Amino acid sequence: MQELVLNAHLAYLTKRIYVFEDYTWSKKAGDFSRFNSKWIPARVPLTALLSGPVAGDPFPSSADASPAVIPEFFNTVCSNRTIINSTEVNAALSGASAASIVQAWIDKLEQTDDRCVEIKEYSGQIFDFYLFGDSKRLLDIWPSLATSPILTHFSWSPLITSALATNSHIIHPSLTNSTPSDFIPSSSPATLSGLLSLHIRRGDYLGHCKGLANWSSHFSGFNEFPELPDRFFPPDVSSWGNASSEEHARYRAHCFPEIEQIVARVREVRTSLLPTTTLSRVYVLTNGRPWWLQQLKDALLEDAQKEGLDEWEHITTTRDLDLTGQQRHNSQAVDMAIAQRSEVFLGNGVRSWPFPVIGVYNVLIVSFSSRA
Repeated sequence: MQELVLNAHLAYLTKRIYVFEDYTWSKKAGDFSRFNSKWIPARVPLTALLSGPVAGDPFPSSADASPAVIPEFFNTVCSNRTIINSTEVNAALSGASAASIVQAWIDKLEQTDDRCVEIKEYSGQIFDFYLFGDSKRLLDIWPSLATSPILTHFSWSPLITSALATNSHIIHPSLTNSTPSDFIPSSSPATLSGLLSLHIRRGDYLGHCKGLANWSSHFSGFNEFPELPDRFFPPDVSSWGNASSEEHARYRAHCFPEIEQIVARVREVRTSLLPTTTLSRVYVLTNGRPWWLQQLKDALLEDAQKEGLDEWEHITTTRDLDLTGQQRHNSQAVDMAIAQRSEVFLGNGVRSWPFPVIGVYNVLIVSFSSRA
């Protein structure tokens, strides 16, 4: 998502038309791929996930920009094109900030007369994984990106918002008649009052958390805005693959918390916001097993009663949603749309996933452990 947004923003800044592709798991022949012994779509049309200029909808009139197009259109009108190997620009930009990378590519594209330009496949990303993991390099692009119509007019597809409307009775009643226009940041959509969203990743993520501890990793770049209330500081001396058991435990509290830790953090956040903010509903964005999620629900309800707090009106998880087959394959987008409009988002700082939540709306963002 982050790379998609920055690529589209670069095209906008250079007054070129962005070409958007499907969300692609595999480019191999066939419509399906295997993941965790299950069949999943190999490719999903981007318009099944998103709306807005990034996915071919019109720009606002003030932007004076043409809508993005699909590759089939580009291939029709650009049978002859200039192909740029990304290393021509990026080779000289090792360690450069996002704003510097953007400016270098603006300069390169302004020197290219051809109206049809393609970045050579497999020559390297313009904006790579290492950039998105390093806030010291990444965040200087924010002033430009924050005012870009790529973000200010970002939204979700009708497929996603219809899922919200269908499930509004278990998420939040304000979602009853949801449409893509209800999620455009420039229209200042109301927050879902009283809703606390929790991003709880399970499954194979435990192994990744161990790797993060061994690498002495920071939070992902867009999760380190100075304005965010929670900060995380890795050890001063990198463990270089040999993190201590204490460091593994510290990372796990942020990255793969247990039920007791989640309950304690929810209680801490809920009570700290009283009396100005009353949280009454919980939505859990998760790939957790149903039996584990039921234990979490029970623990949250029991803790509220034990601590003398108001009973939760509703606790819902991704697993509880009534989704069509198409919506289920895109359920992460449903989760993100809910989190974006929640009153409080309790996120996983080591994940790049929260970017649409942090980058698009003024949601109160906290992490699973305030004690860094």
